[in-house]
Amino acid sequence: MGKPLASASIALGNRRPGVTLTQWLYEELRSAILNGRLKRGARLPATRELAAQYQVSRRTAVTVFEQLRDEGYTESRTGAGTTVSKTLPEDFLELRKSKEVLQRTGTMDRVRQQQPSILPLHPVYPSVTEFPIELWTRLASRRLRRLTARDLSASDVAGYRPLRQAIADYIGASRGINCDAEQIIVTSGMHHGLDLVARTTVKPGDRVWVEDPGYPGAIQVILGAGAAVVPIPVDEKGLNVDLGRERADDARAVFVTPGHQCPLGFTMSLDRRLALLQWARIKRAIVIEDDYDSEFRFRGHPTPALQSLDRSGSVVVLGSFNKVMFPALRFGYIVAPEGLLDRLLELRWKVDRYPAGPDQAVLCDFIEAGHFARHLRRMRELYACRWRALQDSCNRYLAEYIAMPMIEAGLNTPAYLRVKLTSRQAEMAASAAGVQTAGLDRFSRERRDIRGLLLGFAAFDEQQIQEAAQSLRYALAGRS
Repeated sequence: MGKPLASASIALGNRRPGVTLTQWLYEELRSAILNGRLKRGARLPATRELAAQYQVSRRTAVTVFEQLRDEGYTESRTGAGTTVSKTLPEDFLELRKSKEVLQRTGTMDRVRQQQPSILPLHPVYPSVTEFPIELWTRLASRRLRRLTARDLSASDVAGYRPLRQAIADYIGASRGINCDAEQIIVTSGMHHGLDLVARTTVKPGDRVWVEDPGYPGAIQVILGAGAAVVPIPVDEKGLNVDLGRERADDARAVFVTPGHQCPLGFTMSLDRRLALLQWARIKRAIVIEDDYDSEFRFRGHPTPALQSLDRSGSVVVLGSFNKVMFPALRFGYIVAPEGLLDRLLELRWKVDRYPAGPDQAVLCDFIEAGHFARHLRRMRELYACRWRALQDSCNRYLAEYIAMPMIEAGLNTPAYLRVKLTSRQAEMAASAAGVQTAGLDRFSRERRDIRGLLLGFAAFDEQQIQEAAQSLRYALAGRS
């Protein structure tokens, strides 16, 4: 096989006023790839050359190259430089391409068994059978063989310092989150992180905005801290800030999922983000941003985190590795503003001291060696295929019973009922037919205008999805 054609120089457009160098360079290179000016397989110039050509810092060029690689637009190999990917993320929104990828990734191999404890179309679980367990085992074995007495001693209350640095580097590049390693606290997952934040920032009786519909697990944690939750409706632009101010302008905090609203899948608009941050700054309220599945975006680049717009230290970010890797991992993180960091660490020390050291080191190795980024790219590709398989099956078998929106990210999708059933009735009918869903009413506190089911696709192959759609058709037809 011949070497990929090198691009000695790349003609880029002018930078618009108000656009950062990083954003400009990213958008121009991505556009050149999508419109074919940079051919698939073409080799990009070295970051040093590109930085010199366009008079940007090499760090800016490296950041952009890393983001393009993490999103699947480019590939990097030692000794071969950076090349445009032969398969782009946009390809996976086309059904024909999706089916080809399903075969190429081996997910149609019936020998590989899916998780036996869940039924199709369970809306929560990732595909654990696709995780590179052999690689993880090798990394863990190597770490265990090298353990020292220091590794067996007490750990840092905030978590393993190299892991915190790896997390900061990753979310800074991929999500635009402004932080350093000192602002990272390693947790066991989102619920653990939210519990620490809620108990640190909210006093009994304080009011907290929550999305309606929204994630019930988060609401239970907030209630556990003694707060009074105030449901705020969401629409296609995200949480309605004006309604929040009308209902509880004195709220102490707000819990939001702006990147991919749970469960409706909307992305919070820029005007709503800015309005929320302005309210939080004026009221000195805390915005708790749950960035729960931002990695799994099938088209385009991930929307920058809400925290990237924060200039007043109002936003706390919660993240987790438990869905992007495997649920039993039990690792997440808090990105804390400096004004809140010491109080969070003090509470952490009181309640559980510190996270497990050796396991953190294995995760750090997995990230630093590039395995995490490769796993995400592979799963992003796979989930795009499975989403298309679900959409195709629902259009084929369920069009008269449900309406599915065009989502762009995540492990699940809402399906709105077109028949005269409540969400709970539809969920029970599906369960009786061997299909595991969640009625959208489970996510609502006051809203009664949304009827539908939350359908998962990540943990199931194409045949399972098709069979589940057929079963769901019979279930809904028998009740409507």
